[in-house]
Amino acid sequence: MELAVFVAPHPLGFRAATAAPLDLTADGPTVDAALSALRVLLASKLGAGGQVRTLTVADIDSVQASARKVGESPLFEDWVQAVEEYRRQHNAVPDAD
Repeated sequence: MELAVFVAPHPLGFRAATAAPLDLTADGPTVDAALSALRVLLASKLGAGGQVRTLTVADIDSVQASARKVGESPLFEDWVQAVEEYRRQHNAVPDAD
């Protein structure tokens, strides 16, 4: 299993962190030490019965059909225009037009 881990300098040396759903962080004097500490945390969670799984959406056609229904709604164009107007009013950088 491979996980994406962010490692950055930290006052104690380095901090290694994972994102959700794990949200684990560990510190160490070196990158390798921080990663090793993170492995220990993950092993603890897995040893307590936790599992890391992936989820496959089996019926992508039903998701696409639902998205089409939203786009076909008579209110959809009004919603798009309202979003565009909100962005025009609240963006820090004005539109080019």
